[in-house]
Amino acid sequence: MEHSEIKKENVIRIIVTAGPTQEPIDPVRFISNRSTGLFGYLIAKEALKRKHNVTLISGPTQILPPKAGKSVSIETADDLLKALKKEIKNADCLIMCAAVSDFKVKQTSAKKIKRKGQIKLELVPNKDILKELAGYKRHKLFVGFNLETSNLVKNAKLKLKDKNLDLIVANSLTKSHNPFGNNMLDIKIIDKYNNILHITHKSKSFIAYVLLDKIEELWYEIKEQGEV
Repeated sequence: MEHSEIKKENVIRIIVTAGPTQEPIDPVRFISNRSTGLFGYLIAKEALKRKHNVTLISGPTQILPPKAGKSVSIETADDLLKALKKEIKNADCLIMCAAVSDFKVKQTSAKKIKRKGQIKLELVPNKDILKELAGYKRHKLFVGFNLETSNLVKNAKLKLKDKNLDLIVANSLTKSHNPFGNNMLDIKIIDKYNNILHITHKSKSFIAYVLLDKIEELWYEIKEQGEV
């Protein structure tokens, strides 16, 4: 099938989350991570190129959102969950590419914290977004991402099962492999049938193309089985 000639009945309503979340400490400072948002934006761009219906929900980045589709800006993990609960009901597929902070500050200061020796921040876990959305899944496709410093495949498979995902993109962070920014990646795409696709030293745009191929394959398979 030519992606530019995709039939109307084969259009997939896709939510892509991208970028980091920022969890405030005070009005000036926050907890975050090194995500640039590039990968999620490239996935959204590829999906739009294929004429799918795309909603991009993004944390703070330096990237302009695509002109087509719908864009929603968020800041915190709680903001992201709220936006997803609003959008997920009308979606067929969730691509959870955002790098969500695992923790937030228990008590945020209303004023800038002055330098006065040591301070202690008490951190509490953010809600597990994919688990919070489990009740919405039904026949939707859920795609997760996993970044590890060790035991990549083992941990990715555990997350795939624990979060009830259909696909997971497993990525490693090592001294010789930096996944942040516009770098070439070595990744593994693992599906719910335990198939593993190894992609070595490829651009994020190439991986986005392959990932969308895999998503379309699974989605059309579900449709043919009459599960939608």
